[in-house]
Amino acid sequence: MPDSSAQFRPIESLLAQTATELGVRSVLVMRSTPTHMAVEATAGAAEVHYPVGAEGKKGSAFPAAHELYCERVVDNDTALFVRDSRADPDFAGNEDEVEFGLVNYLGLAVHNPDGSVYGTVCVLDDQARDYTSEERARLEELRAAAEQALATRPAAL
Repeated sequence: MPDSSAQFRPIESLLAQTATELGVRSVLVMRSTPTHMAVEATAGAAEVHYPVGAEGKKGSAFPAAHELYCERVVDNDTALFVRDSRADPDFAGNEDEVEFGLVNYLGLAVHNPDGSVYGTVCVLDDQARDYTSEERARLEELRAAAEQALATRPAAL
């Protein structure tokens, strides 16, 4: 069952549909802070690993931490696809792989209404895999819905 912060409740059903249609273990909306990536919305079988409010330490802020997939997306404001982290020199041994067995990642940057990067929408899986153009389009739809949620329900300060 999907879960989210109040801001992303309107897209919970889309999160769940995306997890089912893509057959992935996890679909997330992540918020970037200066030191962490924080879970704002979650769906899929791996929800237990990524409850709303959970945070991953950014490698740029914590020297002992490995760079997070989503951190790379936020820092470069571009999509990231990692077919199998175990075979990727940049991501082998990362937290998602070591702690949760999630070796596959596809993520897109999510933007605030002013164009700045808010965070990411992403999918993770426990198997090396590719994504079809239709599956990638589904993640683009989720990003658009997340950006719409940010535009219509700004976070409280």
